[in-house]
Parts: sequence; C-alpha cells; structure tokens
Amino acid sequence: MKILAAVDRNPYSICAVEEVARLASNTLANVTLLGVVSRKEAGSAQDGHKATSWRFSHPLVKALRQYRETFLSHFADEDSPYINREFDYELIEVSKGVWQELCVCRSARKSLKVRTRVGDSVKQILAESVEDESDLVVVGCSEERLCGWEGDARVPERVATDAVCSVLVVKEEKNVKKIVCCLDQDTTSQQSLEMINQMVSIHHADLEVVGISDGEGLKSEVERKMNSILKYYVDRQINPFIKVVPVSHLESFISEEARQGLMALWMGKKSVLENVFPRSKVNRLIKASRSSVLILR
Repeated sequence: MKILAAVDRNPYSICAVEEVARLASNTLANVTLLGVVSRKEAGSAQDGHKATSWRFSHPLVKALRQYRETFLSHFADEDSPYINREFDYELIEVSKGVWQELCVCRSARKSLKVRTRVGDSVKQILAESVEDESDLVVVGCSEERLCGWEGDARVPERVATDAVCSVLVVKEEKNVKKIVCCLDQDTTSQQSLEMINQMVSIHHADLEVVGISDGEGLKSEVERKMNSILKYYVDRQINPFIKVVPVSHLESFISEEARQGLMALWMGKKSVLENVFPRSKVNRLIKASRSSVLILR
C-alpha cells in the first residue's frame, strides 16, 4: 500500500500525519509526506539571498521535518520498518576485478519520503499521487465551514473530487466512534472493503454498511452482494450493522450521518453514488461534515 499525506503548517496536518501513522502501523505502507510551496514564495529572494533560499528557511520545510518525527514516534525504534539500520562492511566490486570493503547500511523495509513541490497545491498533490501510484491520499482539514487550507480553502475538496485514488479528508482531532459506509453492492472494490476494515481497526469503531435500493426492495443479486460484504467483515471479526436506504432518501441520510461519524462513500467507476452524489454534493459534504470523510475509488 502507498499513502500520500498532503500537509501544510496548520494543526489539522498533524492530525492527518498521525492518522497516516496509525494506518501505516497496520498496513506497513510506503508513505510520502508532501508539502507544496507556491511559485511566488519559491521564486522571491529574501533578505538579498538567492531565490533558492526557501529550501533552507521556509516554514513548511521545517514543518515537514517535524511531521516526519511525529510519524516515526508512532513506531518503536528497534521495530520500525522506516528506519535504516545494519551498518557493516561488505566487499563490493568497485571496478572490474577490483573489490573494496565499504561501509554499507541496509535500507529500511518500508519507504518514508519527505518531499516538497513548487506550484499550485491541488495540481502538485494530484501529480504526486499519480507519479507515486498512491492508493490513498490523506489531507487535513479544519472543522470550519470553509474546511480550511493554507492559502486556498478549496484544496481538500478539490483533491477529494479530482484524485484518481481514494482520499481521506481528516478533520481536526476527532474521536471516531462510528464509521458509516455507503457501498454500491455491484461494483465496490476489494481494496475499498479492506480500507474500511483498516479504519474500523485503528479506531476501534462501530461499522454501519449501507446498501442502496431503488425503493422496491432488494433484488436477489443485490441481496447476494450485501451478504457477501457482510461475510467479508464477519470473517475479520467485525460485526457490522446493515441498513438499506432508498436512492431517493440517500442525500438526506448521508448529510445526517456525516454529523455523527466518519462517512465513507464508494465513488468508483460506474458507482450509483456518482450520479446520486455528484461533485458539488461531495464538496458540500466535506465542508459540512464534523468528522472525517473517506472517498473510496
């Protein structure tokens, strides 16, 4: 699994990094911590120094170092898969027929990268997620109505709607007691089911799985799929509560439930939710929700 954590300098980014650390401790994911510096900040000279001075003095660069330490603090040093270890001498061929004993360090079992990109925040976060082939983008967000982000309050919602992978928008420190996931019974991916499993595990939360009906009851194939999803979680010692909601009531149901717990929406290709819950409604949900929102793809 590959997780990209997009951060700025606000407190909610610390919450996002800690959420990533909890996920990584369960999944042993490869992790990238990413900050974005605007072209204006990167291109302007400060105090007579060269324009590249931002690399050494920019507050975001310093914040990223702190976030790395925050992430690593969730792992015991001796067991951490993210720390390089085992310095030793090995005989290495430095040229044909010539060998030399060199001091080498075995690399960490898992990758922890700290990166800074220059440009528009949304474009750079999305570009990094594609280039790194991320499975999940995690981005922090304030609980305020505008959701909040340094320099552009729309960043979290734009990343959530435009990313090709799943996106978790983490609100400021929140104790998640309940996870409500709306699934398309016919198309939900195995990867998305596992992502929900991980979220339930790290938060020790209750799980409610919501099926979508056309108002005339569940068709036999839909019912079979719901039973399959139920079995998936029961096999993992999770006993979800199953609820069926008519399509006509789905928007009001999601809006109400999002006030009480983490809302997870399956928005993959051919998902019914893509039609019922288009981009504008997803944006409103992210802004209005008091808890985190997980967009699954």
